[in-house]
Amino acid sequence: MNAMLRRLRQIVSIVLVLLAAVWVTGEASQWLLRRHAEKLLAEIRALEVGRSGWQDAQQMIGKWGRSGAPTGACTAEKCTYRIDLLQTLPQMLEGYPGGGAANWLPRALGRLGLRSAAVRAGFTVENGIVTEKWFGEQVTLPVRDWGRSGNYVPFLSASSRATAKFHDRTRDPDQAFPNRLVRAYPYGLSATFSPEEDASEQALLMDFRFSCITQRTPCVDASAILPEASRTLQQERQQLQTR
Repeated sequence: MNAMLRRLRQIVSIVLVLLAAVWVTGEASQWLLRRHAEKLLAEIRALEVGRSGWQDAQQMIGKWGRSGAPTGACTAEKCTYRIDLLQTLPQMLEGYPGGGAANWLPRALGRLGLRSAAVRAGFTVENGIVTEKWFGEQVTLPVRDWGRSGNYVPFLSASSRATAKFHDRTRDPDQAFPNRLVRAYPYGLSATFSPEEDASEQALLMDFRFSCITQRTPCVDASAILPEASRTLQQERQQLQTR
């Protein structure tokens, strides 16, 4: 009996040590992702649609080349470039859809602040001028919320895009604001705006928050990632109700 107890204690100790190592590694990775995300956002915000040129784009490509790749050919005449920053947990720690009791470990680690997260950004250059830029953030939802919206949605996400072709792409007769548009979907928000939008509003629509990546309590509302998009959506709905 004593031998069995010692063996059990050894196993429990090993498991606890492994979990502690996973937690420390995961926390460090999340904070590193957050630091890189903050730097990437600052550079994306500095790009000006309709003004920044091929040289500005090349500087970003040179700096983020290890995390980015073009979509097809990339020249001053035409280039779409995407940058992906990822921090992913193994599937057994992230959870399985419909896993039930099998998800006890992801549930436990979720309470300790561990989660997968991703930050994605990019731009398009046409004829030597930046015509579009975008930024997005995505974090894992708690396992318990994956099906709460009625659909399987494991991530909370928000994105924002500035495009010179805004008025060609958004011809919604019910659009509340002439130069910006926000749409909601289960656990997500997406904002699109024109470079003609007021500069202060453009800055707010690219004002992403990264606390959802690192904080202990998981975020469950996209407004925590991009507050201004959520406020714009509320204003859109209020205007439509008063028409």
